[in-house]
Amino acid sequence: MCEHEIIGDYYRGCKHFHGRYFTGEKSDCGSQTCKTSAAHIHPRTLNCRCPTIETEKRRVQNLFQTKHPDCE
Repeated sequence: MCEHEIIGDYYRGCKHFHGRYFTGEKSDCGSQTCKTSAAHIHPRTLNCRCPTIETEKRRVQNLFQTKHPDCE
């Protein structure tokens, strides 16, 4: 799975991570069947049915002791 770094806020009151923006940093998984990998077998095909397997590498910028406004 390719990992994309995201910066955001963490709310300890509800354990909610609110992502603000992606940094553009990516860890490549090297899988031939992952759309976002550089090793993807058919990168220029428009109707590729390979799954986009990506996860978020979360980095906390601000830590709040309260709940996220959506969780109150």
